[in-house]
Parts: sequence; C-alpha cells; structure tokens
Amino acid sequence: MSAHVLHHPSEAEKEASRLAHFVWFVEAQTGINFGAAGPESYMALHRWSVEHSGLFHSMVWDFFGLLGDKGKVDLKYPKDILKAQFFPDSKISFTENMLAHAVVRPDEPAIIARVAGREGDRVLSWRNLYDQVSVWTQVLERLGVVEGDRVAVYLPHIPEAYILMMAAANLGAIFSSVGTEMGAQATANRFAQIEPKVLIAVDGYVHMSHPDKPAKREERLGVVAELQAALPSLAATVILPNLDAQLDLGVLNAHTYLADTLLGECMPQEMAFVRRDFNQPLAILFSSGSTGQPKCFVHGVGGCLLKHAIEHGLQSDVHAGDKVFFHSTVSWMMFNWLASGLVLGAAVMIYDGNPAYPSADAQLRFAAEYGCTHLGTAAAIIQDVWAKNGVDAKGLHLQALRCLMYTGSVLSDSGFEYVDQHIKGGLSINGVCGGTDFVGGYAWANPFFDTVAGQLKGFVLGMDADIWGDDGHPVEVGEVGELVIKAPFASRPLYFWNDKGNKRFRAEYFEYFKVRPAVWRHGDAVMRCAGGQIKVEGRSDTTLNQGGVRIGTQQLYDAMGHPDFSGLVEDFLAANFKDVQGGDHTALFVVLSGGVALSEELKAQIKTVISDSVGRLSTPHEILAVPYVLKTPNGKRAEKPTSKLLAGQDVKAPETYGVDSGGLLKTALFAEIGVHLQGKPVYGFVADAV
Repeated sequence: MSAHVLHHPSEAEKEASRLAHFVWFVEAQTGINFGAAGPESYMALHRWSVEHSGLFHSMVWDFFGLLGDKGKVDLKYPKDILKAQFFPDSKISFTENMLAHAVVRPDEPAIIARVAGREGDRVLSWRNLYDQVSVWTQVLERLGVVEGDRVAVYLPHIPEAYILMMAAANLGAIFSSVGTEMGAQATANRFAQIEPKVLIAVDGYVHMSHPDKPAKREERLGVVAELQAALPSLAATVILPNLDAQLDLGVLNAHTYLADTLLGECMPQEMAFVRRDFNQPLAILFSSGSTGQPKCFVHGVGGCLLKHAIEHGLQSDVHAGDKVFFHSTVSWMMFNWLASGLVLGAAVMIYDGNPAYPSADAQLRFAAEYGCTHLGTAAAIIQDVWAKNGVDAKGLHLQALRCLMYTGSVLSDSGFEYVDQHIKGGLSINGVCGGTDFVGGYAWANPFFDTVAGQLKGFVLGMDADIWGDDGHPVEVGEVGELVIKAPFASRPLYFWNDKGNKRFRAEYFEYFKVRPAVWRHGDAVMRCAGGQIKVEGRSDTTLNQGGVRIGTQQLYDAMGHPDFSGLVEDFLAANFKDVQGGDHTALFVVLSGGVALSEELKAQIKTVISDSVGRLSTPHEILAVPYVLKTPNGKRAEKPTSKLLAGQDVKAPETYGVDSGGLLKTALFAEIGVHLQGKPVYGFVADAV
C-alpha cells in the first residue's frame, strides 16, 4: 500500500523554520554541508547529532541562548549511556530560564488558562507570572523548604502548578505533581515514596460531564486528610481554594494553612537566581505502576531544559510569541513538557476539564479564540470526541494553527484524514511518542518531513534511537521491533528515587538486550517505514492504555482487593483491546465466586471502587465475567498474552497457560472474546462456553 501524503511542506516553510536556521548555524560552526532542507538533510543532521552528542547539545545551548555557565566539558563518558553526564561542570537555573522573557515582553500573555467551573479565563502576563513565582518562593522558604527537599502538589491543571514548579526549583527543591483526578491510594503510593516536606493541594475541582447535567463537585479535602496520615514527612500542608472561598479545615491537621493567608504576608520582589549544577534534580515523575509501586524518575534541571528546547524549538518550530496548548493533567509528563515552552518565549495554554464540554469542539474553540499556533491532544480525543461527534472546525478561526500534535495512543489513518478534511487542510500533523522515562520523546514533530497518514516523522535529534528484533539486530523496513536508545541522551533520568545501587533502574531498561555497552530498551513496539519515518504499534510491555491514558495494572488489582469484593470475585486480570475504530480500551476480566452473577450493580460497584482509589480515567471500558484468567507457570497474571489474543494475534507456547490441552482451551477462549470485542463490544459478555 502506497503512503498517503497529506501535507508536503513548501521550501519556504522549511527554510523559515527554526530547524533550518539551526542547520545553518551548525554548518557555519563546523563547515559541514547537510544539503537542502528536507528528509535527507534531517537524517544527516540526526546522524551528526548522535555521533557528536556533546557538541550537538552545546550548540543547542548556544543557539537558543540558554542562561548559565556552560563550563568546559560538554559530555563525560560519551560511550556509556549509564554513566554519561552532560555538562558536568556547568551551572544553570531552571527558573531563570523559564522567566527570561519577563524582561523583554512583560505585558504579553505567558499563561492562558480555562478551568472547569471558573467564570472567565485566567490570563497571566509575563510580569504577573514572575511576581507570583517570587511570592510563592518566599512562602515555601518560610515553610522551611531548602535545597533537596521535596515539594508535592495535588492540583488540577491550573497556573499554580507551573508557578510552584518554578518556585520550588528556585530554592533547589525537587518538585513532584499528581493531578486531582487520582484517588487517595494512588496518590499516596506515589508521594509516600519521596517523603515530601510540603504539600500544596486544592479543596476540590469541578467536573462537567454534559451541558444538560449539573456540574459535579469533586471534594478533595478528605483525600488531603488521608494524604496527611500517609505522609509523616509533611511539615506543612497548604490549601488553595478551588471550590469554595470559605473553607473549613477541621478535617486536616494543625500544620495546615490557607494559601491566601501565606501569600498575603509576602510581596513580589526581584529574584536573585541561584545557578546550580546542570544535573541538579528538578522533578520527580511517576510511572503508571504496572508492576507494583510506581517508579520514581528523578529528572535533572539541565537535561529537561535542553531536551525541551530541542523538541519545542527545533522539532515543533515554536517561536517567541507563539501559543502552545497540549491536553494534559499535572500527573502526566506532557505538563512538564508544556511548561518549557516558556523558555522559548511562547505562551502556555491550559484547558482543565472535560475536553468534550460544553461541546465536542471545546478545545478547538479555545484554540481559535486565542490564536493557538501549536495544538496538542490525545489520539483518542481526535477519534472518539471530534470525529465521532462530527466536529467540523473549518468554520473556526484557526488561521494561526501551524502544527497539530497527538500522543497517548496510535492515531489511525482515517484519523489523519479526518484532521486534514475537517479540522484544517494542509496542516502539519505530528504523532509524538516517548515517555515519562525521559520526560520527552524519541519521535516528535518535524518541519522537514511530509505528513503521511499513520506515520511518525522520524527520530528526535540527539536520540540515538533504533528498532531491534529480539536477536539484537536492527529490523528491516516493514518489520516491527523493540525501540532502543543506543547512546547517551540529555534527559535520561538521573536515577530512580530510593533505588540503591541503581539496581531497579538497570533491570528496568538495560538488561533486556545482553549487549555491551548497554542499550536502553523502551518497551514500545515500533515499525520501520521507508524514508526515515516510523510507526508505533503500541506497548510491548504490560502497561495498559485507555484513550491515551496509561494505566498500571497493579493499581487496578489493588482496587480489586477491596473488602467489598470478598466472596464475590475470586480472581481478575486487566488487558487492552482495540474497538472497530482502532481506539484503545481496557477490559477487566473477573472470575466470580460460585453462584455470583455479573450484575449491573456489581459492575457499577467495581467501577466506583476503581474510580475512587485509582482515578476516574482508569475505570475499565469493559468488565467481563470469565471462568479463568491466563497465568504463567509461576502464577503471574499474563496480561500481555491476553492482550495479544484479544487483538487476534497468536501467542507462543499456549500450553504454558494450562496442563495437557488446558492451555489451548484457555487461549482459545480469549481469542473468541477478542472477536466479540472487535466486532461489537458487548458490556458484560459472559464467557462461560468453555
């Protein structure tokens, strides 16, 4: 099948891009000629960027004018991905770079926020943003926060999340965020591991489900009380009113303060930025928790600044004054990524709430109203919200929009065509793929590449990515393999928190392929396409994906251990499946106790428990009763083989899952269920035929 090209950038478009200007900058410095702007010159630049990684990142620093003392060494241990250190003798300030444009464009918008349940939008100018970071820095300092302390926030996607990230970094503290869509248990599982000194949280948030239904108030002070009990490290908790101006803090401990009181005691002032080590910890991000406790990724100041400068500036072509939106919550790394648009002088656009409220085109209308130049969303929103509801944005004023990005899951070819026909014709459509693991991507936007339906535009500069078969050799065009990173990259996690000797870190990424020097195995199944493009087929591990939200199986299993299910549910397993349109969903299979039926009441009870403990977005799309679930010989639930069977794929050695012919019968059952799910999903399909 020939590739379907939807957009071919003109020579003028390519040469106007920051990527082209960077190519000329490198050529002037090195004497290399990469050729005319296009896929071939990009691939030549990419090869140079990974073969001369230290020099490449040094030139990125200079090209974007990052503020700091670069030092004399650009990369230490360039051949060892585990030991490598970028700019080991440099000094840099995250907050200074984030707020640099407050000097040159103080009155222009820096953050534009539309928050569910709030009257009107919040627009913070650069000067206003600077002042609020100054005041919050003073508040945290008065609460005893010093370098190395952890500052945790439990917030919706609101401007204060960005402000607190910068304020914490300004003191050398380590920032960590979980969104209020997560329940008490899932949040405590994360924060308890990092022992924060201060917690900043809201009293709740508003969920808008439908224009004809009243807004739902999601109270969160009870969750905060549970977090206080679970986090003995807390010296102080600060509550931001988000639902009510007058709050009763009686359910919380004596070390709880209202934000307005603390903020009222401080005044904006000019900040003296302290430049710390390039590899100073900036933030702790969390994995989905698919194999137990969520992993705690410690990311460094300099690595994030450089990685995001590459992806915003060179890959996405973000300029000062642009307006960048990406659908996210503060639990997701895209929040951290979006924040860094400020470094390049772009305004950050925030939409907190239901993306389909008050209408399916709500985010597109938000983008049009403010002249959004870069719109990022989930593939599931494009397919399940916009396309399914017949959204046609041709009547909206999206003239400023140059780049549409999607992530979270795979966008079908028809999804690409829908965007081209009904959102904006001739638009650069870009799949972005990466992870919390390196707080960025291995594939991103690219102004030199055609937009081809279903394909991603090659590998990100500075990422020595490849696609390997299980034999440790690169796959051919048209073949699927494991995504690997073969050489040091700037945003590699510094380490996992509380991982003595980096044992868990090594086991997670560097032991799948037994080669030396070690390579990073990411866990994505990727196809190599012609012309340098790639196609992501999905996760190769057991992390679930529903509508672009990654879900840890262990979190669901912890919820299913609730006492209410004792005597009702004997066993359970969660797996992924795709519907007819290619959308990703989670199915929860339950083995019921004798005489128990999967009633609507029991399904509702299961969904409520999961929503309360893990989060509303993690509720399974399908709950199905089965006589057994697949397990490995050592008793582990076999999520990956189950997902393969649901997708109509064969699994190796089906006899593994049962003695004699039992394994064949068991795997055949789940293959049969997959046919039902892909044909016309039936809620509560009872698989009792075998």
